[in-house]
Amino acid sequence: MSASAEENFVALGAEEIRDGEVCFIGIGVPSLAAMLAKRHHAPDAVLIYESGAIDADPPVAPLSTGSPSVVQNTGMLASCLGVFGMLQKGAFDRGYLSAAQVDRFGNLNSTELVRRGKPPMHLVGSGGAHDIALLAREIVIMMPHDPRRFVEKVDFVTSPGLMTGDGRRRRGKGPVCVVTPRGRFTFENGELTLEAVADGFEEADVVEGIGWSVPRAAIVRRLPPIPADRRDTANRLLADWGREAA
Repeated sequence: MSASAEENFVALGAEEIRDGEVCFIGIGVPSLAAMLAKRHHAPDAVLIYESGAIDADPPVAPLSTGSPSVVQNTGMLASCLGVFGMLQKGAFDRGYLSAAQVDRFGNLNSTELVRRGKPPMHLVGSGGAHDIALLAREIVIMMPHDPRRFVEKVDFVTSPGLMTGDGRRRRGKGPVCVVTPRGRFTFENGELTLEAVADGFEEADVVEGIGWSVPRAAIVRRLPPIPADRRDTANRLLADWGREAA
């Protein structure tokens, strides 16, 4: 039995989380992926949310950083100022982010979308994403497979990536990969590069609809099927999240 796109997305994102690492977690699919990792291969990963929850383990996926589930099983509750102070000190191994747009150099846009003949569409804005993108040691980006979200140049740089594509950053590695329901991209060549294909898909599926020619890694891996237990957990998390949102 093959996994659904939603199960793939959550499970592939979870694989990026390493046991014991300190993670700054964004709301949405990054939270679902982190929760799946905690329940399976990374029980000692330390999940931190910008509202101040440190070593969080939400029973259901939070709808915002202020959701009650964020603090329900947390090891310590600090403040927003406290966790961003930790971020400035370099305490975070990785940040997990999503956005409305990502470009070939890992820049993220969650501020506004340009529309031909219409005023710009204003979005939710940065929140803590700008700080996380610059100050966490590495960044993992999770994006749905939607060609409108993959653009050569974002309409607005909310969260800087590699910027010019040469890998120069003020601090940290910046984005190390982009995960979609269909596969995994890295930035090993200084720009978005196809590195792995999810089970049930082909290389052409992973880059379908993307508006530029995406480079391939020297070896493009084929990812194994998602184990049944992880599919089940992903399904439960998605179902609970849907009920919360309703």
